[in-house]
Amino acid sequence: MMDRMERLQEEHLAILKTWFQDAEVQKRMEGMEPLEEWYGFVKENDSYFVWIAFMGEQPVGVAMVEIEEGMEGSIGLIVNPSLRHRGYGKTLLREVLEHEELSGVKRWIAGIEEDNVACLRCFEAVGFEKEAPEPDEDGFFLLVRQ
Repeated sequence: MMDRMERLQEEHLAILKTWFQDAEVQKRMEGMEPLEEWYGFVKENDSYFVWIAFMGEQPVGVAMVEIEEGMEGSIGLIVNPSLRHRGYGKTLLREVLEHEELSGVKRWIAGIEEDNVACLRCFEAVGFEKEAPEPDEDGFFLLVRQ
């Protein structure tokens, strides 16, 4: 379990900026940049939830959830690059799926690039399944959890 999860605040953007210096984070999440504009969207959108998770004072990851029509939750994660491959992604994902504010979500989805093997394994480990055996034309697998 995480020690705590906080709603993302503007002061947390400095943490994310350091993570975005990592080539893997930059490659996967570049659509979030510039972070200030993305944060403005998050702050103004009642159907978008973002938490930053901590172990002690160490930020370990960020979880982003957008609630779409029919109470479908689209979810994405960023794990602190210095803490990859230690189970933090699975732990964060499990906590988000059980989060009280998201108890009405009926179906979870995640779009993950076919070459992002670690992320695919993370989501599959907590019960997500590929909707199709092959990625779409953009190279993404759609993973679903009911």
